[in-house]
Amino acid sequence: MKQLVRRILRGFGVDIVRIRGRPNFAGFLKDRGIDVVIDVGANVGQFGERLRAQGYRKTIISFEPLASEFRTLSQKAQADGNWEVNNYALGSASGTATINVSDSSTYSSILTMKEVATRHDAAAVSKRQEAIQIRTLDEFSDSLSAHSLLKIDTQGYERQVLEGGRRVLSAVKGVLMELPVIHLYQGTWHLHEAIDYMRQSGFVPAQIYPVNYHLNDPQSLLEVDCLFRPIDKRLDSANP
Repeated sequence: MKQLVRRILRGFGVDIVRIRGRPNFAGFLKDRGIDVVIDVGANVGQFGERLRAQGYRKTIISFEPLASEFRTLSQKAQADGNWEVNNYALGSASGTATINVSDSSTYSSILTMKEVATRHDAAAVSKRQEAIQIRTLDEFSDSLSAHSLLKIDTQGYERQVLEGGRRVLSAVKGVLMELPVIHLYQGTWHLHEAIDYMRQSGFVPAQIYPVNYHLNDPQSLLEVDCLFRPIDKRLDSANP
């Protein structure tokens, strides 16, 4: 019957085409069978809560160095039952560091903030410093499954996390990172440098989502979330 209807409509110059829904992060998790999400830079668990709201019920492993935020994160994880939390920052080597804590702790970073950050949001201003512990991602590689995804949101410290997670990076099915179009922190990489680094590590962008927009130009992006997938030679033969 469907084929008959299509033939009749074509006679009037009308064709029926099935259009798939737009790609999205929840769809990526389902398509790749992700059963472990490594959440680096968890703050008070906002990303984990979004995962649960989107229907993800598998394991979350979060890392958050700030003491107060970690306490809130721990309470949420305890109520969840399938959410592991760790009171560490992740970097290129184990050790200690001092993190700059902002009024809004989502801006807190080991890196020094640039003036443009506080022009964007007054709550980004640093109000104090806190000593934190740093571990490397590879120290936790035993927690991976064959279908793991890595998320990094560390306010400019993403490259250092990757440098300490080479073994993990070679095994995951996807990497979600917040990346700058306009730099809020000193010493961060440019967007094209991050994409090139990931290409050399065997990944290409799969999806890109706006995070926020330029204060003085609301039609221009400030930061984006970029979801990377492993290069598939069958699909990506044109990639160098």
